[in-house]
Amino acid sequence: MKTRKFAIVLIAGFALLFVGRSQARAQQKELPEVSLMTAVPNLAFSAIWVAEQLKYFEAEGVRVKITPAPSGSVCLNAVVGRSVNFCASTSEGLVVARVEGAPAMAIQAHNRAMTLSVVLRKAIVDKLGLTRESPIEARLKALTQLGTLGATGAGAASEQIIRFLVAKAGGDPTKLKFVYIGAPELPAALMNNVIDAYALSPPSAEVTEPSGKGYVLIPLGKGEVPELTDYHYEVLMVRPDYVEANPKIATAVARAISRGGALFHSKPEAAKSALRAHRLFTPEKLDNAVFELSYSTVVNAMPAWGDMNSKGWQKVINFASGAGIIKDPSKTPSANEGVLWTNKYVGKP
Repeated sequence: MKTRKFAIVLIAGFALLFVGRSQARAQQKELPEVSLMTAVPNLAFSAIWVAEQLKYFEAEGVRVKITPAPSGSVCLNAVVGRSVNFCASTSEGLVVARVEGAPAMAIQAHNRAMTLSVVLRKAIVDKLGLTRESPIEARLKALTQLGTLGATGAGAASEQIIRFLVAKAGGDPTKLKFVYIGAPELPAALMNNVIDAYALSPPSAEVTEPSGKGYVLIPLGKGEVPELTDYHYEVLMVRPDYVEANPKIATAVARAISRGGALFHSKPEAAKSALRAHRLFTPEKLDNAVFELSYSTVVNAMPAWGDMNSKGWQKVINFASGAGIIKDPSKTPSANEGVLWTNKYVGKP
């Protein structure tokens, strides 16, 4: 009799376990699936990578297919053209898109500072006697003394940021000489003395340091340049008609990414571990010294939450205007909520 009762209990337990797993699988299948494209696969999008690694999207009630794009323009065009639902890319690209009449807006920000790192040839930095601890004014001045510079493309952020910083240092940005060779080729060009400097988000600049050929002199993600700090740099973009039709999905995606960024404040070691475990940044993919340096240059740029404000967007607009990204000043958009951005879908911590 006891054996029979035990068998019944055991069978009932297995049945409950099977039902539980079946329900979990059914719930997972019921989660709406959306597509999200990032401009490039770098550490500027750390909040997204952490959210993906720790399954925050599923916890918020949505499944997200994340695909890195070759550039911000490809990412934004995909959203405007409805081939993807969300694009994570730079805010000045959104400014240009809206000036040109493209239907897109930001619903979440996952940086609070521009994260580009300006790397110079190590020989030049040594000759000038500079380090990352040198006064920022001296480091900016070094940019006015360089020869050929590298950028991903004409008018790209990698070009405009150097022009902006040279002007800030009192130099003449119109006299700068650039070659446009694409992001993958920039590290090799610097290490082979073809160019003197370039600017990209980590780890695309930091990878030059182990060879002794490059040195990240100005990591903007650390917040040393006021105009580019408290600045909404990488933002989550959508078509206004899509977000209005799918508010719950938009909120789920925005909240998940915001939670990824918030973890860098509440549990920094957990955030760092999740980032290191992500498929893009495992030890096999990224040398430990490069990862540590890259992490140190972006960790301060992680926001406590993904909400935005008009002051941060005014800095974006000021940069876009000052760098010549906005060609016609009369078309400069307002920084007020409802024009380029909204906090309607970002939720609260």
